[in-house]
Amino acid sequence: MPETAPSDWRRFAGVGFSQKALKAAAARKTEIRHAIRVSAAVGAAFALATLLRLPQGYWAVFTAVIVVQSSLGATITASMERFMGTVVGALAGAVAAYFHSKWPEFGGLILCVTVALLAFVVSVRPALKVAPVTAVIMLIGQATHMDPLVAASLRVAEITVGSLVGVAATLLIFPARAHASVVTSVQKIAGLQAHILDSYILMLRGTPGPTDYLKAQDDLRAALAKLQTAMTEADRENATKLSERSVSDALPRTLWRLRNDTVMVGRTLREPLPAEGLAPAAADMLEASAKFLRGTADLLAGGARPDRLAFAEAHQTFHAGVEGLRKNGLTRELEFDDAARVFGLVFAIENLFGNLSDFEERIEEAVAKKD
Repeated sequence: MPETAPSDWRRFAGVGFSQKALKAAAARKTEIRHAIRVSAAVGAAFALATLLRLPQGYWAVFTAVIVVQSSLGATITASMERFMGTVVGALAGAVAAYFHSKWPEFGGLILCVTVALLAFVVSVRPALKVAPVTAVIMLIGQATHMDPLVAASLRVAEITVGSLVGVAATLLIFPARAHASVVTSVQKIAGLQAHILDSYILMLRGTPGPTDYLKAQDDLRAALAKLQTAMTEADRENATKLSERSVSDALPRTLWRLRNDTVMVGRTLREPLPAEGLAPAAADMLEASAKFLRGTADLLAGGARPDRLAFAEAHQTFHAGVEGLRKNGLTRELEFDDAARVFGLVFAIENLFGNLSDFEERIEEAVAKKD
């Protein structure tokens, strides 16, 4: 073997390792961007606090680390909450520090009363959760030798510097809008619901898959909650005129109704359907629904429009099949529980059809507003 073989082998091994590293980095692109954003915010906060000669400039750095989030809306929300909490806590701490300077022998009692009052305020307004911490630091920290008002002003200034730097970093470094999170959440929710429908289709056709329905519904609820958070963050961005949200507040409600429809369908399929001939028609309708659901969600991200005509034809075919069962009297001999499941499935699929039509309208509105 040539002498250059080992070095060639190491060279090719290094290339393979580099390719794997690049693939791993690409898969974590969002996390890497966030890490760079936080690092830049920390450096800028430290430099600005040093330039302004803030006595406790590290609080600006702490604030930058805390407030920088994955989207601009989340960063604005965190910044405002920290700023308001700091103002309330600093004012309460200043008052407490004044009383402590007058009656130092009651320092412990003053501290407890101050924290109790602020804890009550936080229980009413959770956004002010940093207020008790700020007040405690002012009472027992290094700022106690200062004039209370001066200490409060400096603390607010330090937090303001960190908050402003955090917002600027999120806005300028790999800017991420909450609207993009809304779009991603909608697509994920649609995919999860379509996957549940796919499992029902297999069940109706006699080949059930290994789907864990409890976990699927838990994942769906978590995704819906995440969408609501993203909507709130997008509203915050919209209020600051830094971006514009195109998705209406009606869309999450429509997705919740679709989730309820999938639950209703699942409850009717716990046992095989007693009405012969209904299962194939229901499976075809659910298959068309899952396809239409995925296509409509992709439209929000710039995808092709779903085939509305094919979806309507599938619904018409299902409707005709149900009418045929009724006219032939096949549902008259069913026992009460069996009849309830059959008509429950029909009712759930009809609701699903109506809510999918509503879902398409909400998406169309969002696309038109974005354009």
